[in-house]
Amino acid sequence: SSGINAEYGQCKCSGAVRCNHCIYSNTLNIPDLPEMTFDRNRLTLTHVSSGCKIQLDTLDALKLVDDKNDLIKVSYSEEWLAKRQDSSHIKNTPKPFDWTFSTSYSGTLLNSPTHELSASTTTEEPDQEKLLRRDKILHHTEFVMFEDELADNGSSKLLVKCRVMPTFILILMRHYLRVDKVMIRVQETRLYCEENWDYFLRDVTLREASFNELKDLQTSVVYDEWGINQYLRVFRRDLDKVSISECD
Repeated sequence: SSGINAEYGQCKCSGAVRCNHCIYSNTLNIPDLPEMTFDRNRLTLTHVSSGCKIQLDTLDALKLVDDKNDLIKVSYSEEWLAKRQDSSHIKNTPKPFDWTFSTSYSGTLLNSPTHELSASTTTEEPDQEKLLRRDKILHHTEFVMFEDELADNGSSKLLVKCRVMPTFILILMRHYLRVDKVMIRVQETRLYCEENWDYFLRDVTLREASFNELKDLQTSVVYDEWGINQYLRVFRRDLDKVSISECD
């Protein structure tokens, strides 16, 4: 994968063709990009018979970053203000925005000319027995969509993992946010589809805890990007069934 520099501005391309650097610049309203933005990283699932797709796309994820409000400041104002006083990363930005690059992105649903995708709440869950079986992995891929160290004040990382098994496919998209001495938040989106299904399940879980709530844990545990999950409170869980139907 290749990335684009976090410093972006006026479009330098000529004619009708635009590079990804310029597309990001002209599409996004946030005044800065994550330090490492992998603009070409994208995962697309296509339902062959209908042509419908679900796509995990870096640009679409960044579109959902709040470009007007510093949301962490609202939630943890005193701690946050104290931490950000000497941050040139914030002082140099022309307007408030969520500089942690938090995103609620859970995938882009793309209809075809003849069929459409629709999401509805469900109680159906992935088959845990199948998930735990040690079946042969037919294909596996993993990539980062963006990453930023928050001016040495933490970490914000969005990554994707995909595993194709003989009877199902499982995709994890995970946004990990740690603001040192303030809070840790993890949003995980899982997409699950079994062989011969004409729908897939989408499970979005948001977990969070303040550093004060984690103060009794060892430092190595708090800074364990994956192991910290079990110590975070579940704030929200949305389970959807995304189905395919013919257009009217």
